[in-house]
This record gives sequence, C-alpha cells and structure tokens, in this order.
Amino acid sequence: MNAALRAMTTSSSGSQEAQAAQIASEKLQVPCDLYGLFVVEPLQLNVHVDGWIIFFLELARTLFLVAVNFSIQLLYVSRIHHLNRRNDGAQCGKENPYMQLVCVFVFTTSIFKELRSCGDLFELLLRCPVRENNGYINLGVGGGSASQQSHGVVLHAEGDVQPPKGFTDRLVQAAKLYRSGSKQHVWTLGSMTNLWKIFCLFFVAVPRSIICLLLLKVASGFVVRSSEETMVVDTVAALFIVDIGNFMYNAFTTNAVKQHLERMPALELQPSNCVRLMNFFLVNFMLPVVTIVFSVGIVWYLRQHCGPQADLFSALGTNSDASDLLAVFSWE
Repeated sequence: MNAALRAMTTSSSGSQEAQAAQIASEKLQVPCDLYGLFVVEPLQLNVHVDGWIIFFLELARTLFLVAVNFSIQLLYVSRIHHLNRRNDGAQCGKENPYMQLVCVFVFTTSIFKELRSCGDLFELLLRCPVRENNGYINLGVGGGSASQQSHGVVLHAEGDVQPPKGFTDRLVQAAKLYRSGSKQHVWTLGSMTNLWKIFCLFFVAVPRSIICLLLLKVASGFVVRSSEETMVVDTVAALFIVDIGNFMYNAFTTNAVKQHLERMPALELQPSNCVRLMNFFLVNFMLPVVTIVFSVGIVWYLRQHCGPQADLFSALGTNSDASDLLAVFSWE
C-alpha cells in the first residue's frame, strides 16, 4: 500500500515537473524568410525522392538568391558611402535638426529589429541539436529529414523509396504527386549537422550581421545629410535595403515551400530565470535607451564641424517654434 502511494506521488510530481517545464519553455521559430530558407531547405532535399537534377537545381538556386541578396545590399552600401563623401557639409542646415533626429531614430529602430533577427538566427543554429551519426564530416544535405525518408522538397515517395532510375521515373513521381495532393509532411531540422551549422553561420548569419552594421553606419549619415524635402524619402529608401531578401523570398519561392516553413515545429528552449531577467531589461529598457543615445550621438557628431551656431543643440534652440505643428490642426 505504501509502495503504491509512493509510486502515485512520484508519478504526480513527475507530471507536475513536466508541466512546469513545458510552461517555462520558450519557442524559437525558424524564420520564414530567405535566410531561414537557406538553412532549412537543403536539409529537406532527398536525392532518392527528388532526384539529382532537382537536388542540384534547388541547392544552386538557394545559394544564388542569398549571394545576389548580399551583393545588392553591399552595392547599395558602397553607393551610399560615396554619396556621403560627396554631400559632406549638407548636414549643417539649421532648419531640420528635429527631422534629423526623428529619421535617424526610425532608421536605427529598424536596423536594431534586423539585428535582433540576426541574433535569433545565431541562437537557432547554435542550439539546434545535430544528428549524432553525421559528426563533423557529413554536410547533412541530400538525405532528407524524415525518419522514413518518404519525402523531399518537391516530390513525395510513393510506397517504399526506391533508388533513382532516371529522369522518366521522376516525371512519373511528379504525376503521382499531382494526383495525390492530400499527402502532408512536416519539415524538420532532424538532419542538421555541425558542418552545415558552421557553413550557415559563416555564409549567412555573419555576413547578414556585418551588412546590417555597415548599413547602420553609412545610411544614418546619409539620412542626416539629406535635405529637408527628401529626408523622409531617403529614410524609407534606406529601410528598403534591409527588406531586399524578403522581396526575393516572396517573389521567387513557391507557396508550398512557404507553407512548409510556416508549419515547421519550433525549437523549444528552457532559459533560466537569470536569462529571462536579462532579456527583460535588455529588450524593454536598454535597447530603447541605446537607440535614442545613438540617434542623438550620430546627429551631434556629424554637426560638430558645422560652426558655432550650427551644432545640434544650438540648432535645436533656434528651431523650437511650434507653429508648424499647430498648423496641422488648423483648417487652412
């Protein structure tokens, strides 16, 4: 009787601990963008189901899109830097210090949002479990992620997976897939390897973060040097550079692949209270303060060489008239 009570108590405490751990866990979702596609899609490719032609075409397409995205962004960054050098001194106008602060703040907020997404990608790659039997040698792509090896990125296996017999068989599989479109499968990160992690870190996560920091440096100066008439438009143009990857992902990715990314199970984390407290203060308080300090600091720094009456605080003091703001509420 006592043994039964102890067993019931142990089972009850174990279930309570499991429920508490589930409540305390946080989920890290795979990003539904070009960078998440680069990390996930090659792991879903299965040469025994998709075939070698689809495997190489899809792998080359993903690499090409990411490379084009980074190249275009770097081209924009270099061009903006050239414009900054050519327009040096245009930041000294006395009529637009408030707009300089506001536009730089908006742009910095957008860049910090992108940097947070970069941090989430780093965390996803570092914390994702790896397939033990792959070690550091196997790249992990081409073998599929399902335990039954029943699907690839494009095609589903009909029955047992058979070795590829030619391009004609792939067309037959495609026709069967079209007739049996009710089949559903879920993409996973089950075939992740250490080598693929390293590859994604150095060819996606690190370049993305570097480009964000470079864009923050050159585009904030570009916004400050813009004229009052074009400052808002130039801020929107600078924000557009960050979203080039999203434009390419939405334009050149099928709806089926997008839906597979959206249905992927999230990576569950169990952070400690110390980590939770640190994230609370960092995101809710420190990051807004850093954004404001950076916005004021960059405008102040760029106006330092504008003369005694054109520095930031002097310009703010001479442009404190609220007539423009009050005119918005009038009917004139």
